[in-house]
Amino acid sequence: MNKLFKKIISIIILTVLISHCSEVIGLKKLYGQNNLQLNSSQLKRFKDYLRGDYYSFELERYVSHQPIMFAISNDGSTSLIFACASRHMQCNNGVEMYQFIKRYSKKSGKDLKIFAIKDKIVWGENNKIIKDQNFDAKNLMLKDIVFIDSKESNFTKNSFYDISILPHEGKDDDFE
Repeated sequence: MNKLFKKIISIIILTVLISHCSEVIGLKKLYGQNNLQLNSSQLKRFKDYLRGDYYSFELERYVSHQPIMFAISNDGSTSLIFACASRHMQCNNGVEMYQFIKRYSKKSGKDLKIFAIKDKIVWGENNKIIKDQNFDAKNLMLKDIVFIDSKESNFTKNSFYDISILPHEGKDDDFE
């Protein structure tokens, strides 16, 4: 009986480890790779995301949530904030990031890619942790990312999406 119990526990642990590792590898396929022009509106949105206090255009009010992931379209016009409604990061986000990126890519007609996970920029060859939430983007020396003034940009409209999940429940409070 003891050997059987140990074998079952070993199988459970191995299954959990394999599923977690495959999730991380799967998300890396969604990291942005191409050149990105980040306009000032999207840059402000990213800074707000880092602080965990951002304006929800869908709710038409400011919200305070713990950042999990920031995604943006390759052309820099559409962004998606994925956050936890708990300031203590008690959310289990699992494979939901992948699902929401795919859902909002389809909804917006834009190919959304991961720009940052929590406070780490993962776009292209960048692997930068942002320590100061009021960072100066132009001094970061990021590869494949160009920061442009909105006046100079060709964007006629930016699109902003927000998703918050509730602690421990994994359900989303889809703001749109």
